Amino acid sequence: MSETLRPFERQINLLGALLKARQGLTWAEISRVAGYNDARPERSRQKRFERDLHELKREGLVVSREVIDGARSLYTLDRTACLMPPLNLRPEQRHLLFRIGMAYLSDHGAGPLADHLRSALLKVQAGAGREGLPAVVPPALMRRSLQRRPGESAHFEAIVMAMLARRIVRFDYSPPRDRAQRRTVAPYGLVTRRGGWYLVGLDENRRAVRVFRLSRIRGEVAVDIPGYDGPQYEIPSDFDEERHFTTAPFGAGENAFADVRIRFDADVAFIVRNEFEGQYPITELPGGAVELQLPGAYPGELLRYLCEFAGHWKILEPAQLRSLVLKRLRGAARAARKGGA
Repeated sequence: MSETLRPFERQINLLGALLKARQGLTWAEISRVAGYNDARPERSRQKRFERDLHELKREGLVVSREVIDGARSLYTLDRTACLMPPLNLRPEQRHLLFRIGMAYLSDHGAGPLADHLRSALLKVQAGAGREGLPAVVPPALMRRSLQRRPGESAHFEAIVMAMLARRIVRFDYSPPRDRAQRRTVAPYGLVTRRGGWYLVGLDENRRAVRVFRLSRIRGEVAVDIPGYDGPQYEIPSDFDEERHFTTAPFGAGENAFADVRIRFDADVAFIVRNEFEGQYPITELPGGAVELQLPGAYPGELLRYLCEFAGHWKILEPAQLRSLVLKRLRGAARAARKGGA
């Protein structure tokens, strides 16, 4: 089958192998790539590789050759030459692209391009251009990373559309341990934390910027003045939605566990980096895993987050927190077994 591959197919295989190889490839490794692994003489296959390498360089890719051990050649691809320039999207543009893409995926309108669209949407949400995002994202991670909580979808879409048009919105909001209240808000931005979405905007009643969790919105999100044509507000030029979101992701009160250390395996490490890099210490571990260090965490908040990555994490410290989480998980498993009996 390798002999029937067209030059373009061989070059794609070669490019994929070079992209996956962090430390470069020797000819012995390249000779196992489809298109260069047939039964023809080695020199013939090497010439084929050199021709394909020349074609890739003509397309603008930068592949360096370094002699190692005094004899072997190591071929390394400059990854930055394979990346598009930063998109520099405004938050509103990023959210709009995200919603359009999700609409195609939800309606099965992406056809054979669905996998590529999922990968692109993940990169759009992550901020685009982060090196090391996987080309194929497991479906469970797509549900967690892109859709978040299904109950938020309608609120998310209504707020994004209002934000694009600079329209003030009204909704009933239920704070913790309190009754729902009608709020009138100029939506400035959306922030994601702990697997959920938050609206950051100017509360018209309090004349101050406030944060609203989308899952606590009751009923529908409606524009303040139906039929009004034109923007109703402007977002301050120095506004930064992250700056207004000051709540510690997992809690930091007197009942929180201190000095929490959690290991995440390589399958989900990129999501942990995306959410917490620059906020909490993250240590790279062998095999692509990472260790996340938190100054404090409530068991409930932490467990809600960790359950989205079932089988991909391990609490290292403190031992009391690890024991408590195990106890809760075993209790949940027993309850599930009884429910299915």
